[in-house]
Amino acid sequence: VLTVARAIAEQCSFESAGQVHARIARSGLLALSVPNELGGADITNDILAQALSIIAVASAGAARDLIEHFTALEFIRNAGSEEQRAALFARLDLGETFALVSSHAGVEQPVPMIDDDYALRLPDDVARSVTTDADWIVVPAVNAAGKALLVVLRNRPDTSWDGLLRADQVTFLAQGAGNLAASVATLLKAAVALGEKQRELSALLIDRLADEGAAQPAIGEVFLAIELLRAQISGLAAHIDAAQVGSENVTFRSVRNSAITLEILMARLGLIDGAGESGLLASLGDD
Repeated sequence: VLTVARAIAEQCSFESAGQVHARIARSGLLALSVPNELGGADITNDILAQALSIIAVASAGAARDLIEHFTALEFIRNAGSEEQRAALFARLDLGETFALVSSHAGVEQPVPMIDDDYALRLPDDVARSVTTDADWIVVPAVNAAGKALLVVLRNRPDTSWDGLLRADQVTFLAQGAGNLAASVATLLKAAVALGEKQRELSALLIDRLADEGAAQPAIGEVFLAIELLRAQISGLAAHIDAAQVGSENVTFRSVRNSAITLEILMARLGLIDGAGESGLLASLGDD
């Protein structure tokens, strides 16, 4: 897997965004997080994060596109029947991608559905926000009864859409799925940030060769950020692995706490907006 990621990274500087996307689609990387029994590689989340970091060193944009894809797959992994999941995951073999459309409050907050004369409909603002080029759209939602749902529909960017949904586009979502998907998103955002820091370190080392000693303080700061990120990413990945297989020693709350800790680290390193750190600290809690 990492060898394939390195091969893709080596070509990023010579290819357009579309060519990089096509290369990733042909490589099989799109199905990395799919369980074995459903035709995927089912690699550990640490390997998945490493693959994104490698790609991010060469193209942060290409790696960021994969964050949304794998977060959407995490929702699908916890939705519907095995037959429904298998049918959707089979689209990955064709090189098709999935994109997540979430509420303004974030991945963990589902979009409220509207009951419209015996049919379900997504709010107008959600329907209008679908601008991605991905082949499939995934929307975590909740119905009037408070039941968690997942909407999965074919993306048709050249046609208008009123938000009305067919029954086969809506399935039930398992408890804690939003929590777990949000943690996967945090993991992969940190992985991309790690790749960018590794690229920054390489540039500083080159500068030091040109002017010995001038970049020493900055090199130390970037090296420290890399080591801190790597350690927190590894810990969160292990928590997610355990939660995905139903380990009794891990709860959704403990996984989310690990993800929030990583978000706080990124804020303190200046990698994300730190304005919400107090809210992140307040959200840490016991089961």
